[in-house]
Amino acid sequence: MDRFAAGLLGLGCNPGDHVALVAENSDLWLISDLALLSLGAVDVPRGGDASADEVEFCVGHARCRAAIVESAAHVEKLGATRERLNWIVVLKGDAPEGAHTFNSVMELGTAKIAEEPSAISDRVASIDPNSLATIIYTSGTTGNPKGVMLTHANIGHNVAALPSVVDFEPYGRFLSFLPSWHVFERAVEYVVLEQGLEIHYGSKWTLKEDFKRIRPQFVCGVPRVWETFYTALVTAIDKQPSAIQKLVRGALNGSKVHVDAGRKRRGVWLDGSEVTRPSAMATLGLGLTQLLTWVPHRVADLLVYKKLRAALGGKLGAAVSGGGPLPAHVDEFLTRAGISLLNGYGLTESSPVISVRDARRNVLGTIGRPVPNTEVRIVDEQGEPVEAGQRGVIQARGPQIMRGYFENPSATSAALSSDGWLDTGDVGMLSSEGDILITGRAKDTIVLRGGENVEPEPIETTLCSSASIAEALVVGHGQKTLGVLVVPEPGSVATAVGLPGLPSTETVARHEQAKAHIREEVKRLVSRQRGYRNFERIGQVHLLEEPFTVDEGTLTATMKKRRQVIERKYADVITDLFEEA
Repeated sequence: MDRFAAGLLGLGCNPGDHVALVAENSDLWLISDLALLSLGAVDVPRGGDASADEVEFCVGHARCRAAIVESAAHVEKLGATRERLNWIVVLKGDAPEGAHTFNSVMELGTAKIAEEPSAISDRVASIDPNSLATIIYTSGTTGNPKGVMLTHANIGHNVAALPSVVDFEPYGRFLSFLPSWHVFERAVEYVVLEQGLEIHYGSKWTLKEDFKRIRPQFVCGVPRVWETFYTALVTAIDKQPSAIQKLVRGALNGSKVHVDAGRKRRGVWLDGSEVTRPSAMATLGLGLTQLLTWVPHRVADLLVYKKLRAALGGKLGAAVSGGGPLPAHVDEFLTRAGISLLNGYGLTESSPVISVRDARRNVLGTIGRPVPNTEVRIVDEQGEPVEAGQRGVIQARGPQIMRGYFENPSATSAALSSDGWLDTGDVGMLSSEGDILITGRAKDTIVLRGGENVEPEPIETTLCSSASIAEALVVGHGQKTLGVLVVPEPGSVATAVGLPGLPSTETVARHEQAKAHIREEVKRLVSRQRGYRNFERIGQVHLLEEPFTVDEGTLTATMKKRRQVIERKYADVITDLFEEA
């Protein structure tokens, strides 16, 4: 890293220079990032798969003076901003005329260090922790992305705080597959490096093979990753003969009772918004329940959980889930299977971690308690703090909170109060013990024609607990009732309705029996019997013929639905949906 940093110094990289970094995660990405930070430069990262318009906007808006890109093809994505750059480095392959290759910069760095051995260490020592380290453009759901300004101290807080919550001591291998330019993956890579773990790079395209090849002991993933493994397992069970299905499901039901009793007994059971602690008598009863259900739990482990752990490499000790809401059924299932799944929470604006569950106190249904030196409060519509158990907007304050949005004072003042509280835009509540529960997004609230307010995310999470539903987007703002756009899970639906082979999403979406099956699933899951009020139930269902994807812009890089983008794309479908009502 020092040689590359010295080479950049030779090119004229100075403290405070804004430098674009456009590449996918790899060792070269991390070397480039750390080299820029060690020089006091400000990197402006973006994924290598970002569109040319997106790259050109971010590079131009951030006033970048130079760029490091993955390949010659990425130079083209710089567009008109290329003419304003002092230098460009291409990390892989040949460089176009006027640009430098990684190897040529390394050679320049070797000469620089020979001439000035302390060139890099001197610059590292001179960096002010409160100086700007990076500008990360959020892949938001609406409009142009905003440039989040994070300092060295902001990022350093996560590096110092996370090891006190996540015990890295037993682990040696970390699998990196999320985009490194995204703050979640980036911060974790800093932490695991500091903790002495090996970083092995994989890809979202080869994820299943990467797990088996690398056999990681620690991983960070977005909820969709865990859903994928869960759905594959459930689909495989659905394809078994009826007798085997009954055996497996019986064992799984008994296993759930066994594990739930254990969680209640340990005092990590969430009831509503409170973590319950059993009485001495209840503890004895829960112990008896565990004893009586040990056999089905063991059978479930042999028939199901063992296969899940093997699919994840067989060595996974802990996994952090972040970047979006973790479905309760997936959370519970992986934990039951012996995977220590630590659900966390944060934003790019908080560098990113605000809270994460502790393996020693892993309360499912929460996003943990605030990490050290971090305050979290819940406020009502007037901005006044509310008591534990009451719902409101989540606000956070701490050393990791951003400086603001680059050249966007109005957005900064809307997100940050004068006394340092960050308005996350998420709706939630606190338990009396400080556990954070998220119940939705303030700006995503659907207001029906009758004035009822509906949080779509919890309903969507419930719908995606069906193996037949890959994605769901609840719609209905200004309508009498709710509707939903459903991306079907082809394999599961094919098994349920008897379609041959593995049909495409389009084929399933057009199949009348498949449509009927999905409508029944929606009716079953969002029903009065399951605690839903009349206005929360789904009136209209439409099956989409293609999944949501990052490439199409309907998902962010961390696989979160871009709600307004989807609603715009399917505006006519949504209009027709409610005209049918």
